[in-house]
Amino acid sequence: MELGTLAIDVCLFIALFFEVFLLIAFFERKPSTKTREMPKHFPSITMVVPCFNEEKTLKSTIESLLQLEYPKEKLSIMIVDDGSKDNTRKISEELAKQYRQVEYVFKENGGKYTALNLAIERVQTDLIGCLDADSFVVKDALIEAVKKFESDPAVMAITPAMKVHKPTTILELMQSVEYTFGIFYKKMFDNLAALNVLPGPFSIYRKEVFQKIGLFRHAHNTEDMEIAFRMHAHGLKIVNAHTALVYTTVPTTLRSLIKQRTRWSQGFLQNSRDYSYMFFNPRFGHFGMFVLPFGFVAFFAGLFTAMYAAYHLIQATSMRALDMYLTQIPPHLSPVSNNLNWFYLNTTMTSFLILVTFSMTIVAIFLGSKIADSKITAKSLFSYFAFFGFIAPFWLARAAWGAALARESKWR
Repeated sequence: MELGTLAIDVCLFIALFFEVFLLIAFFERKPSTKTREMPKHFPSITMVVPCFNEEKTLKSTIESLLQLEYPKEKLSIMIVDDGSKDNTRKISEELAKQYRQVEYVFKENGGKYTALNLAIERVQTDLIGCLDADSFVVKDALIEAVKKFESDPAVMAITPAMKVHKPTTILELMQSVEYTFGIFYKKMFDNLAALNVLPGPFSIYRKEVFQKIGLFRHAHNTEDMEIAFRMHAHGLKIVNAHTALVYTTVPTTLRSLIKQRTRWSQGFLQNSRDYSYMFFNPRFGHFGMFVLPFGFVAFFAGLFTAMYAAYHLIQATSMRALDMYLTQIPPHLSPVSNNLNWFYLNTTMTSFLILVTFSMTIVAIFLGSKIADSKITAKSLFSYFAFFGFIAPFWLARAAWGAALARESKWR
């Protein structure tokens, strides 16, 4: 067996081991179903909406917050405009005049984390939430989140279940399956007490979190990831409220998708470097012993697998072209058999691992759809399996290159 094939088998085995491990975690502690039970206590909360040039979606985002099933006197909304140049300011001022719950604050551009910190320093509510200005919450999402805080006083922050908002194009459908896959992973990380990110769409914190560990940091343009790492470093509990649903818009062009995922992936590499002392450290539980190391290995395993496949594809194509050139045989007369031999099946270890890993991925996507009570169409599945594996290596390579050169990833 050549070294490259052996390395691919190792990468596939790691992926398979990880998926089986999470499936075991799922069946040991299945997610609870949503109930209509209300919290006994409604803590005060401020939902912060940081924005920069979000004139297209801001109004819908604020209206979704205003429609939340939550006592009006307990819910405040603060729009923090990070120096927008479009009509965001005009829309925000109109919303603040129309609704007493809405407050508008303008500041000079300094980045999303500075907008969040400005709000945190101003508010005095029990809870502080964040909702990106391109996301929309379900009416009972806040109640479902508050139940998590009420059920366990040790819970310091919660993450929601995120879905793609009205996917229509092939690229959006591909991402909708990816997000469904992510719902499964986040719930399983929750079972392991090892959530690795508090995403911008509808993550909620107790006010005391920032008093204990400080405010948001720039963190390589991934402040939502860094603060999760920091909370684990300080032993603060993060849980996933899988019944708290939020819809988010996703990149609609290939360029914007690769740019966004490059920022996420590069942020993971750079934050992992900053918190390298947590790797394989039992003090940090499954997060340090399992999730961080696997995420790091999976990143480079995915990149290596893509490069290996591309190399062999280019090699096979060039050899085929060279044979045709030297023999001068037209392609339609080339002696390549298209007959299927029913007495032969490829039973190599690599083929077996690919088949089982693919099957486990299908199962994880199906379970993710069950957790979030969503439907996955055949077109969405086709989009994901047909295109994701070809697109992802581009942002993995860019992220690795950017992290190696310590370059700043771009937000947009």
